[in-house]
Amino acid sequence: MKKAYKIISAVAVTFAVLFTLLVVGVCAYYPNKYSQEIDEAAELFDIDPALVRAVVWAESRFDRKAVSRAGAKGLMQLMPETFDECAESLGMKKADAFDVRSSLQCGCYYLSALLNKFGDETAALYAYNAGEANVRRFLAGEEVFPETRAYVKSVKRALKFYRFFVPNSV
Repeated sequence: MKKAYKIISAVAVTFAVLFTLLVVGVCAYYPNKYSQEIDEAAELFDIDPALVRAVVWAESRFDRKAVSRAGAKGLMQLMPETFDECAESLGMKKADAFDVRSSLQCGCYYLSALLNKFGDETAALYAYNAGEANVRRFLAGEEVFPETRAYVKSVKRALKFYRFFVPNSV
């Protein structure tokens, strides 16, 4: 009986250690930086904070100074024209795409507008990545760009993580 107890104890400890390493590894892969700022921006525009985290992860991996090859900037990787339009609409005087709050507020404003316009999370993510004109073509039956399909898949994978592991995410 003692031998069975020792084996069960060893298996339980091994499982606990492996589970802890898995959770720590996954949490390192999907960080939760700028939590307060994300929650505030998401609430301001009535967006699921987990969705905002997932978009930030897919767009910039939480690097507030990220710049894409196409010229998109900041956490939410808005193109300069889109960022400026959003900042103006929000009445921001000196908006900076690399400022955490400015990027999140403009990105959430834009994402909220896309969610309202298309009424569908997937279509809104297609538009966020490929532009509104392209998403209209996708919805009309044209093939979705492979990179856009991969982007949406990546966001949705991160969304599952943030909804499960991060408090306050719906």
